[in-house]
Amino acid sequence: MSIAALVLAGGKIGSDLEPVAEGATNRALIRLGGRPMLDYVLEATRGGLARAGGGRILVAGEVPIPPDAVAVPGGASMVDTLFNGAAALAPDETRMLVVTADAPFLTGEAIADFLRRAREAGGGDVQFAYAIVEAARCRERFPEMKRTTLRVAEGEYTGGCLALLDPSFLRSHEAVLRGAYANRKNVAGLAKMMGPSLLLRLLLSRIAPAALPIPVLEEGVGRLLGGAKARAVVSPYPEVGADVDKAEDVVIARRMFAAEVAPPDGRAYNPAHEVNP
Repeated sequence: MSIAALVLAGGKIGSDLEPVAEGATNRALIRLGGRPMLDYVLEATRGGLARAGGGRILVAGEVPIPPDAVAVPGGASMVDTLFNGAAALAPDETRMLVVTADAPFLTGEAIADFLRRAREAGGGDVQFAYAIVEAARCRERFPEMKRTTLRVAEGEYTGGCLALLDPSFLRSHEAVLRGAYANRKNVAGLAKMMGPSLLLRLLLSRIAPAALPIPVLEEGVGRLLGGAKARAVVSPYPEVGADVDKAEDVVIARRMFAAEVAPPDGRAYNPAHEVNP
């Protein structure tokens, strides 16, 4: 299985980020520690692919493209961009790693670990794998950053910045996937696609998390994606679940990169810090 990485760097600066943008016109170009966020993400992606055997890097967005990467047109929506990325793959690139450009704490070790776990999940033929992280790990590592979480039978988790997709499945299910994206804010439409029983479990999980085990959620996501074999990959790296997409996140991240706030052990903060699983 040959892997290419698609880095999503198309987020324009909105009014909420203008006070901390310092002239940047793209969220990926907001500077932390003297460098754009995108630099850290590309560095981690290179390291992760190298550990996994190598692979090309595609970058989607109106950002400077480094010499070792390939520019991909950004779309009007995220799903458009994903299809643009899939169209740019070579025939032997049978998996597409998707990385969001607002994850400056990401490391190559975390990416390589996710790729290994995603390949091992479901016998290696998973068509959609998505990283999730235990909320407690994120709170311990990034106590000031707020995250949206979901309580399920196995615990409380937050979404990550990594996904691994089968591009051939994307191409053959384009209409279904575009329909799922169009219905993302339509509860009735999602219930029809995922199954009403899953929607009920999602609602019940707020008061009774045991009603929603991860395998049931995976099954519902698979139905939503047109019958995909979907897996949630639990990453032990909190960096995977720390995105910088709000003004307060930028302020916190700048403090951390500048070592104005040291970790509990008193050492200067190192953005390339890697944790043990």
